[in-house]
Amino acid sequence: MDDMFKQIVETMNKTVLKDIHFDAKQKENVRQVIYKRKKKRHIKPTTLNYLLPIAVASLFFLGASYYATTELEIFSREEQMTSLNNAPDHIPPGSKVETNIYTPPAQEESYEEMTKEDVVSKLLNTVDYFYTAAGKFEDYAVYYDDSVSKSVTEYKLSIKNEIGGYEKNTTLVDEKILGYAEIINEFIYNEEKLWHKESVNNTYRVSDYEPQPKRDPITPAEAFNLELKDIYSDKANFRERPEIAPSGMSLFPYEITASYLRNTELWDIEKQNEELLGHNTIVLYGKLDEQVIIRFKMKRTTDTFRFWVDKDTGILVKYETYDTDGQLTGYLHPESLEVNITIDPQDFVPNLDGYTPFVPYGKKPEHDSREEKIEAVDTNKEDTEAIVDLMRKDLPFLYEFTHPDLEISSAYYMEFEEEFHHAYLTYIPKNEAGIVYVTAYHQDSFTRPLNNFDVITGNQLELFTLNGIEWKSYELKDFLGAKFIGMKGDYIYEVVSQKITLEETKALLGSFNPSK
Repeated sequence: MDDMFKQIVETMNKTVLKDIHFDAKQKENVRQVIYKRKKKRHIKPTTLNYLLPIAVASLFFLGASYYATTELEIFSREEQMTSLNNAPDHIPPGSKVETNIYTPPAQEESYEEMTKEDVVSKLLNTVDYFYTAAGKFEDYAVYYDDSVSKSVTEYKLSIKNEIGGYEKNTTLVDEKILGYAEIINEFIYNEEKLWHKESVNNTYRVSDYEPQPKRDPITPAEAFNLELKDIYSDKANFRERPEIAPSGMSLFPYEITASYLRNTELWDIEKQNEELLGHNTIVLYGKLDEQVIIRFKMKRTTDTFRFWVDKDTGILVKYETYDTDGQLTGYLHPESLEVNITIDPQDFVPNLDGYTPFVPYGKKPEHDSREEKIEAVDTNKEDTEAIVDLMRKDLPFLYEFTHPDLEISSAYYMEFEEEFHHAYLTYIPKNEAGIVYVTAYHQDSFTRPLNNFDVITGNQLELFTLNGIEWKSYELKDFLGAKFIGMKGDYIYEVVSQKITLEETKALLGSFNPSK
C-alpha cells in the first residue's frame, strides 16, 4: 500500500500540482492555519484508531478519482490545442478551449505602513503579488513639441497557472490627417500562441508565444543605478512580464518607477492610505528630475507628478504629471481594476471574423538583432528645431523640403553602430490635409523598420531625376498617398505621403533640396 500511495503522490506532483508555487503571503497563511489548528481539541487515540482505516480508504479513492478526472481534462486540453495550432496559422472563429475555470486566491487589501523602499520594491516586483487582473484605463500625454497622444486600454490576463491574456488598445488620431479617428490593436495570447489584430487593414498576425524566463527580484538600488538612457535597453534586467505593452504601464510599471522615483530626495509619501476603485493605495508626490523630462520628451513646463500605488500588489493604479501651474500634462486614469478575478481560458482565444492574415512585404524583417545597435544621437535636445539644426551640422547628405506649404512636425536623428547616421523628418501641410514622411540613410547601413515607410506598394510607376536624386515612384494599395525611393551616390531617400496624391507629392519633391 505504501508503494501505491507513493505512486499517487508522484503522479499528482507531475500533473495537477506541478504549477502550484507558494509565495511569502501563502506561506504565512499556511502557518496561521497550522497555528489555529493546534489550538483545537485533540482526537482521542481510541477514536483515531477507529477512523484511520476509513480515512486511508477515503484518501485512496478520492486521490484516484481526482487524478483520473484531472488527467482526462488535461488530455482534452492538449488535444484541442494541438488541433488549433495545426490549423493554417489561426484559430477558426468560434473555437472553444475546454478547460477548468481558474479562480485564484482572493486579494487581501493591505493597510500596513510602508516606507519609500517598501513601495519602490513593490512597484519593481509586481509580478510576485497577483495572479490575474482585468481593467480599463485612459492614458494621455503632452510632449515637448505640444503634440498630444491619447488612448484607451482594456485588458484581462492571468500570469500564473492558467497563462494567457487579452488586451485592446484604442489610439485616438487626427481624422483630418489619416482619414480615420482611431487605431485599434488587439493582442491575445495563451501558452501556445500570440495573435495581433490590427483595425486599419483588418489583418492579424500569429506567432508562437514565448514567455520571458523567471528572473530574481530586483532591488531599488539595482534599478536606480541604471543610467536613464539604459532604462529601455537590455542592460535593464527588470522582472519578467507578458509581451504586451500598454497594460504594462499600470500592471508592470518597472521603467516609470526606475525613472520617476530614482532621486528619492525629490519625492515623498503624501498619504499612507487612500481608497481608489476599491483598492487601498499609497499616494506619492514629488518633483520630476529635469533629465527625466528631457529623456521622455515631456512638455517642457512639466514639473511634478503623483502616483497612486496599490499597497497589496504594487500595481500603479493611477498617475498624473503637472506643469508649473498645476495643470495636467499627462495621466493614466483608471476606469476599473479587478485583481485575482476568476478567469475563463476562452477569453484568450481570438475571434478572427472579418480579419485576414497579414502578408509580409518589403526586404526587411519584422525583427532584427541589429536593431539593438541603433541609438538616438544627442537625446538631450529638447525640440524639433534643435534636432534639425544638429542634423544640418552633422549630415552633409541631408535633404529637406523647402516648400512654403510644408512645416516640419517632428525629427529624429539616429545612428547605427556609431558609423552610419539616419535622418527622419515629418512634414504636415499648413492646411493639415495630409502628412509626408522622409528618411535618409547610407545604403550600407541598417535602419529600423517603421510602419510609416513600410507601406504596401503596388507597381513601380516611373523613373525620373530631380535635384540630383534619381527617383522611383510607386502607387499605394490601401490608402491615398504615394511612395518615392531616391538614390544619390551612396545615400537612399524614402518619401511617403498620406492623403496626398502621387501627382501632388511629386510636385512637392521639386522643393526637396540639400540642407544649407
